[in-house]
Amino acid sequence: MLRTGLAVLAVSCLSATAMADDDRGFEFRLGATAHDLSDHVEDGPNITADILFPSPDFLAIIWSPRPYVYGSFNTNGLTNFGAAGLAWNWEFAEGWNLEIREGLSYNDGVVDIDPNSPPGDPTRIRLATTRALMGNEILFHTALGLDYDLTETWSVGAYYEHISHGQILASGRNQALDNVGIRFGYRFGQ
Repeated sequence: MLRTGLAVLAVSCLSATAMADDDRGFEFRLGATAHDLSDHVEDGPNITADILFPSPDFLAIIWSPRPYVYGSFNTNGLTNFGAAGLAWNWEFAEGWNLEIREGLSYNDGVVDIDPNSPPGDPTRIRLATTRALMGNEILFHTALGLDYDLTETWSVGAYYEHISHGQILASGRNQALDNVGIRFGYRFGQ
C-alpha cells in the first residue's frame, strides 16, 4: 500500500499541471473484468459500472482528483463489491490517459472460515476451495488504468484493480482480489 501511495504521489507531482487543466465533467463507464486473478479461487467475469464526477475546487490542492463511485458484480454469484474514492488522471500523449485510483470498498464476500468448525466440515472445505477469504468487509480499492479517447465523449480503456485490507483495516486473512478488465466510457456535456 505504501508503494502505491508513493506511486500516486510521484505521478501526481510530475503531472500536476496536466491534471489541473482537466475539465472533465460527469463520466459513466461500463466494463467487464476477469475476476480473482491472483488466487484463482473465485471465477466468472465481473460486470462493472462506474461514475466519475468533476473535481471540486477544494481538491485542487491535491492535483484535482475526480471523485468516483464504482460497482463490480460477479456473474457467478461470488464476491461483489462497491467502491468510492478519488481518481487522478494524467494525459501523457494526445488522447492517451493514465488513471490512478485510491478509495475504500465494501464487499459481500466471505470474511473467513469459522475457526470453530472441524477440519472435515463440508462447509469449511467448500468455502476454502471456492471462495476468496477477504478478511474484512471494508477494504482498500486501488486501480491503475490506461484509457484512449476515441472522440470528445467516448473512450475505451484497460485497467487493473486490487482490493485488500493490507493488514491496516483488519488483521489475519487477506486473500484480496485482483481483477483486470476493459471499459468503455461516455463523458456528458462534452
